[in-house]
Amino acid sequence: MAAIEKKNKLWTLIFGITVILSMTAFFLMYRMNNEYTARGEQPIQGILCLDEEKAAGKLHYLAREWQYFPGKLLTPDMLKENTGYYSRYISIGEYGGMELGDKNASPYGCGTYRMILILPKKEQTWALSLKKVFSAYRIYINGELAGEVGDPDEKTYKEQIMNRVFTFQGSEMAEIVIAVADKNHVKSGIQYIPVFGSPVQINMQRGLRVLGSGFVMAFCICVMFGVLTVHIRTRTYLSLMIDVWIVAAFLLEIFVDILPSAGIFYEASWISEAVKWVAAFYMLVNTFGETDCGYGKIVLVGTTVYACSLAADRIWPLYEPIIGGRFPETGGMVLAIAFACVLWRDLSEAYKIRLTYEIYSKQTELRLLAQKKHYEKLKAQMDETSRVRHDMRQHLRVLAALLEQKQYEEMQTYLCRYTREFQERLTYQTYCKNQVTDAILHYYEEICREKRISFQCQVEAPENTGIEDTDFCRLFGNLLENAVEAAERCPDGSPRFIRVQIRARNNKLLIEEENSCTGSLRRGRDGIFSGKHSGQGIGTASISEIAARYGGLADFQDHNGIFKAEIFLRLTKKDTEDKLFG
Repeated sequence: MAAIEKKNKLWTLIFGITVILSMTAFFLMYRMNNEYTARGEQPIQGILCLDEEKAAGKLHYLAREWQYFPGKLLTPDMLKENTGYYSRYISIGEYGGMELGDKNASPYGCGTYRMILILPKKEQTWALSLKKVFSAYRIYINGELAGEVGDPDEKTYKEQIMNRVFTFQGSEMAEIVIAVADKNHVKSGIQYIPVFGSPVQINMQRGLRVLGSGFVMAFCICVMFGVLTVHIRTRTYLSLMIDVWIVAAFLLEIFVDILPSAGIFYEASWISEAVKWVAAFYMLVNTFGETDCGYGKIVLVGTTVYACSLAADRIWPLYEPIIGGRFPETGGMVLAIAFACVLWRDLSEAYKIRLTYEIYSKQTELRLLAQKKHYEKLKAQMDETSRVRHDMRQHLRVLAALLEQKQYEEMQTYLCRYTREFQERLTYQTYCKNQVTDAILHYYEEICREKRISFQCQVEAPENTGIEDTDFCRLFGNLLENAVEAAERCPDGSPRFIRVQIRARNNKLLIEEENSCTGSLRRGRDGIFSGKHSGQGIGTASISEIAARYGGLADFQDHNGIFKAEIFLRLTKKDTEDKLFG
């Protein structure tokens, strides 16, 4: 119970710290990366005076004090003819629709935005970027129609939402008039800040936004497919639907930003907003309920940041980022990164398990193959021994005859020839009484002979050590397999050798192995890196694990082209009297 309370306190502390840091980061984004609060000239009562020298060198965010004529679709000529139209000054995004804060008024209708720009005296090319004006408009620059998106006229109304850039030649003064109409959209009028500057800077900003959004979208799609695969394999379908919907809602907001025409997506985005809140709440509760999960802290941080991003989007609604995405997009990206970390960890663990399984399978195959060859050699030796015993009777008769005839010199010559023949016929050498170890040693001795690698082995060990045969197989298999591969990589003409010495002392089994090698060991925090693939070596890690399990240790060193492994294991059975010297 105390452990559970301690863990809950830790998770609550992580949650609290994440909330504080997240809201602080979002507040700094609101203050320092916001088109509404960007430094620079801002309009005053519909007039923006640009600096003579720096006007073309930076972007200008036209966020404040647009002159707005509610309920009228006006042209520049109409404004010149009649200066008595009612107007007021508003900031972009200040109101959600054309009701201008009046709860009793309809958010739909029409209106005209107007701004005067005081430009440098030298004529040059300028650009105005308009993002997502809802839902149809005409734009006039210096009294001329510069463009039309949809049809804002009441009788022929046709809505269309597009990201557009309008360019014009101007000097001294320019008038911008935008007549907007909307009949049924969730937003009305200009809701995103127009950006004014040189065409190069405008297009560069748009290109970077599209490039960044495309990268984030590709990353999130990869994460979504990874999450999809994991949930399908683990059959956690409820979590699957929640996670997929969050990523889909996140991608929806990105699509809205980068597509040139995305009117239908705005209706769905409002529907998804409520579901995102429910999903964030569900994930927070679910994460707190799985405190024993190894990756729970990562998911908790990602989910908390995402929930804070939704809250920040409500606390600071007038936020349009200069660089990057809005609060929900940033929070969604952090959540996607958290999911990616979990997937990477799972994939890494799965890859490690697969490598370990392959090693175990290979060692099992090696054990079976070594024992098979060992059995075949023993059988061949037994057959040869039977033939020798059968032939011995004939040799004894010959020796008896020579003895009767007192032909001692011929008898000696015959014995020498017979002894030499006997040794040639019975050449099998047994390294030790442990059949598994003996079989593996003979198996690699034969491999070394085929690869022209000198193999020397000296064994002085008890038959019964208390160490499992499977562990012996893994230990010697990994050790000698790595030795053969290292010696084989040595260039032609250089010595290739493997030397193995095994002995028992003071109830400990000592194993020393040396082999020729090229290069040097690459050590990491968790062990020795493999020479065959990136990452930690599975073989050396397996040897160290076996040594630690039997109360010993394994040490690996290299010096002047010689790799040396020293391993000692504690014998669990004191059977040191039963030894066989090889």
